[in-house]
Amino acid sequence: MALDPQLERIFARMAPEGIPDLSALPLQDVRHWYFMLGSTLGGPVLPMEVQDLFAESSEGRIPLRAYYPAGLGSRPHPGLIYLHGGGWTVGSIETHDKECRRLAQSCNVVVMSVGYRLAPEHPFPAGPQDVIAASRWILLNAESFGVDSNRVAIAGDSAGGSLSAVACLANRDLQGPTIRCQILIYPSTDNGPESGLHLSRTEQARTPPLPAEGMKMMVGSFLPNSEDGKDWRASPLLAEDHSNLPPALVITGGYDPLRDEGMAYAQKLIASGVDVLHRHFAGMTHGFFEMGGELDSVEDVIQTVGLWLKRYND
Repeated sequence: MALDPQLERIFARMAPEGIPDLSALPLQDVRHWYFMLGSTLGGPVLPMEVQDLFAESSEGRIPLRAYYPAGLGSRPHPGLIYLHGGGWTVGSIETHDKECRRLAQSCNVVVMSVGYRLAPEHPFPAGPQDVIAASRWILLNAESFGVDSNRVAIAGDSAGGSLSAVACLANRDLQGPTIRCQILIYPSTDNGPESGLHLSRTEQARTPPLPAEGMKMMVGSFLPNSEDGKDWRASPLLAEDHSNLPPALVITGGYDPLRDEGMAYAQKLIASGVDVLHRHFAGMTHGFFEMGGELDSVEDVIQTVGLWLKRYND
């Protein structure tokens, strides 16, 4: 399978300046580049009601943004927690504003985007701690902002996909409302000592927009102590038990360095008795979900997410 022609045209357009060497740029420049990439390729900003609020945690207040599309109907509404990507070091509520609006409108849910702490200012385990705390706070306080606590799903892309899996593992055995289903979009699931054994990490080491050196910089900032990569909060694939987790929709791309560990996580869940739908986009690279203004495949992902949510919300 060849690279998707729409992606080829995007990369050709970017060729004069090229994909920057993320490992060689100051972090603030990487963050700016990441924001501008979404601004350029993410499509229009869909109008809807938006509410900024905070989840409370022992570590402090965690920023949230709730998106309310028109036509939701009577309260309480189904909800979708969203965790942005960006290698645990870049990304924010703002970089994924367009994606959250599109999901809210197309899937007819209240999307709650989480602004978790980033490395290197806040290395592991700060980000996972925030996500675990925020997801729990949302489940326990859902009705206060119009969401049905029994119909809350979670989704995320890349590092956000990893963190979504982590939130499901953390919430599994707690009393009270729990996560209805999970949507993992090209998730990073293995940052342990043997992560290099995943063939796609070497096979796609030079494939934009996530070349190997850029990924090494991000993971190294998140995990300054490499031994922490064995922890399930950094590598959900390495958790001891994957049983009794929420049903999972797993999205992978054929030209993504994280392809094989996403597939491995889907297979691990299936082997543990979890209901899994794996959708593979053979012509896609890492990050394609953020290119909704340019790629037809993004609408395919969103329609699949909508059907998955409907299956577990009805």
